[in-house]
Amino acid sequence: MLARILISTCGTLEEAAEACRVESTSLSDYQSVHGKHFMPADVIADLEAYCGEKIYSRALFEAGPDRDDVRDLISEGCEAAESATDLQRQIRLAAKDGKLTGAEISRLTRLHADATRELAEVGQVLDRHGGKS
Repeated sequence: MLARILISTCGTLEEAAEACRVESTSLSDYQSVHGKHFMPADVIADLEAYCGEKIYSRALFEAGPDRDDVRDLISEGCEAAESATDLQRQIRLAAKDGKLTGAEISRLTRLHADATRELAEVGQVLDRHGGKS
């Protein structure tokens, strides 16, 4: 549908073909509901430049990941890294004297669980977008 709108905004199939690197038959295939062809990015860019409207690319951008999910991914990623860094620091401090006490093991176990939970939360955000964590 987007290809059909973009091509018609350029004028005819022939006019659109003159504005990009593909023939009118290929453009026709791109706008077919039953076709299995997708319009290449450079063709989209050429046609949008020709007609002066970001019809196709704007729709792709708007259909992209939810901006809140992107912010969630950044936040979760940072929290996971901070938890892992805290765990690393505490391991280094606890092991400084060459032995670990029961209290140190308990603290490290809790910090490890926190870091693991934070990494799992990163995986949950990725899973919402089809990732496999």
